[in-house]
Amino acid sequence: MVKLLYLSDLIKKSVTDSMGKKIGKLKDIIVSPDSSDPNIKAITVTISNKKLINIPCKHIDELEKKIKLKTTLKDISDYKIKKSDIKLVDDVLDHQVVDIEDKKVKRVNDIIISSIHGHYHAIGIDNGVYGILKRFRLAGIAKPFGINPDDNIINWENIDTLNTNYCDLKLKVPKQKIKKIHPADIAEIMEQLSVNESLTFFNCLDHETAADALKNVSPERQVSILESMNGQRAAEILDRMNPDHAADVIGDSSKEKAKELLDLMEPEESEDIKKLLKYPKDTAGGIMTTEYAYVNQDLTSREVMESLREIAKNVETIYYIYITSKNGDLLGVASLRDILLADPDKKINDFMHSTVIKADILEDRDEVAQKIAKYSLLALPVVEDSTKLRGIITVDDVVDIISPVVWKKKVPKIFGS
Repeated sequence: MVKLLYLSDLIKKSVTDSMGKKIGKLKDIIVSPDSSDPNIKAITVTISNKKLINIPCKHIDELEKKIKLKTTLKDISDYKIKKSDIKLVDDVLDHQVVDIEDKKVKRVNDIIISSIHGHYHAIGIDNGVYGILKRFRLAGIAKPFGINPDDNIINWENIDTLNTNYCDLKLKVPKQKIKKIHPADIAEIMEQLSVNESLTFFNCLDHETAADALKNVSPERQVSILESMNGQRAAEILDRMNPDHAADVIGDSSKEKAKELLDLMEPEESEDIKKLLKYPKDTAGGIMTTEYAYVNQDLTSREVMESLREIAKNVETIYYIYITSKNGDLLGVASLRDILLADPDKKINDFMHSTVIKADILEDRDEVAQKIAKYSLLALPVVEDSTKLRGIITVDDVVDIISPVVWKKKVPKIFGS
């Protein structure tokens, strides 16, 4: 039979040995994070002179209405706490956790423990009013006020703690869960945390996930995170971001930090960002990306398709392919659909669209945004000196600039065409 316990009912409860002699009071419970329902590995007991002892779970006879051991204190060897272990009181209770399922940050008011045939597991947390009432020994008033104990229970498998040392632990399960969260949701979670907590959470992410999440975080929080973290890791994350997003982040950082990061980044990525930083942030050059698909005018449709297999690995979008001369002049554009439907031996300059909607590199970003909305484009090429292709601006780069009304009208056209 499964019995459910609340941590608040166990804290400071007397602990007796096999002879019924009181040896101290329960201070904490130590669990291992090796499974979705962490096993209790030991209990921490305050004995005489405020000395602490960690008693292994194998010595626990009962952990319910009373806490009783199977043996006497002299026969117990102190449990050695592992780096991966979690202390339910010190590390989780009254701390914030990330609700992986709901993508929200929640406060832990109590912790639920299950008892099955003498085996104990942490199975969830209470982040609602009932958990608070339990702490104040007022659970009896919950029912008259219509407070259901199950209303605010989050299963342990759906949380990730925010303890400062948590990310140093080898916790494969929570990290795998975090990877399943959309980067925009990760960014939203980070915005709910303090700067230190968001940095702790951010440091749990692998480089790719961190790069995708960072671009969705507010500029102020981006700078706070980068200024606080190890320079080499920050540079590796920026290397994985699109140049335009990385340039925005570095551009908002202090001159000293910007120089440090650019020096630590891969030379090719660093050079791309330096070029973008030359342009004012409110211009086409300031929001464009230098990663785009372009091919030479002399290639056939078949050759273009073969080239795209490699090009696609390093560009933001391949829906539009830009055709250039040997001197880098923009000659035309073709959609992926155009190329797929064309005769394989036909040269791309024979079926490309030579009239191209484009933006000057110093054109105001508001005008660029309106142009993308007006012509229902997924991307807009950016040129310098009228013809020299320098980059592209994708629709997601200007989504916040376009007014909600215009955007609402244009989205169906853009994605329905």
